[in-house]
This record gives sequence, C-alpha cells and structure tokens, in this order.
Amino acid sequence: MERTFWGMVETNKMTIISELRDKLEIYDQHRLALLDDLERLSDEQLRRKPGPDNWSLLEIVQHMVLSEREVLQDLPESKELTDRKRGFRARLSYAVVLAVLRWNIPAPVPSDGMVPDGNTSLSELRHQWEENLSWLRDYLDTLRPEDLQRAVFRHPIAGPMTVAQTIHMARLHFDVHFRQISKLKSSV
Repeated sequence: MERTFWGMVETNKMTIISELRDKLEIYDQHRLALLDDLERLSDEQLRRKPGPDNWSLLEIVQHMVLSEREVLQDLPESKELTDRKRGFRARLSYAVVLAVLRWNIPAPVPSDGMVPDGNTSLSELRHQWEENLSWLRDYLDTLRPEDLQRAVFRHPIAGPMTVAQTIHMARLHFDVHFRQISKLKSSV
C-alpha cells in the first residue's frame, strides 16, 4: 500500500471496486443456480399459484428481475446516470428497507413497475436478468474510485443509492425471494 494518505485512499477504493466485482460474481452464481434449478420444473409447476393472492414461482422471479431493472434505472448509458443527493431521510429509508429485507418482514411491492404479470417465460427472464447483471458489470468496469460515493441508482422507498448499496440490497432481496421460492417449490 502507498505511504501517502492520498495513495492509501486510492488503493483502498480500488480494492473496494474489486470487492464489489467479487460480490457481484457470487450473486450471479447464486442467481444462475436458482435459474438452473427452476428449469427442471415444468411450465405448469412454474406457473402454479399457491393461492389467489400469491405469486407463482415464475412471478417471483419476474418480480426479482423487474425490481433490479427499476433500481438500475432501466440500464441507461453510464454517462446518463445522475448523482442524487442522499439526505437524512434517504439514509433512514435505506436502513428501514434493509431491515425489512433482513428480517423478512412482509411489505407491499413499492412500485407498479416491480409487479409481475406472469406472462414472461423463464428463459426470457433469464435473458433479462443476464442483461441486468451484464450492464452492472460493465458499469463496474467504468467505475473510477471517485464514483464510489455517487448515488446514481434509486429504489422507490430507500431512495438514492451508491453501487455498493445497490449490490448489497440486491443480494438481500434475492435471499428473501430465494427462501420464498424454496418454500413454494417444495409444495409444487
């Protein structure tokens, strides 16, 4: 590590970017394992709802893909991303959303754009999810150390988020729905 204060900061930021890439790859491995597992099920099993107000396995996956895409601002060109102010309210809202996800507290879907319609095939959802992750990988590849604190992503409740916060929330959101899928899969 560099001896100057500024050099250490630069090195630490580059390490953070590398760690974010690693976290994203681990997330992607879990995502692919889930999708591979679901591909073993029939279309009827994927679309079966456990109750009239409950989502099917396919709808849960669609919600995960739609949610991620909305938070990533519909995958714009990196230069189109704008830094948003993160005030006290946004910081508090982010912490509340993390708590809801960590403790698996039932909550309504925060945006109509995140509500699944169940009309997308698993293979198309796989493709869309891969687009999300490919875009995020490309974004990480263009990230400069000074970009780490830029809140360019936005969750409807948590508000503006940095790339690190976005990846962290994506993993927590994935975990919630992975447990939901595991439970539902055992009954189909």
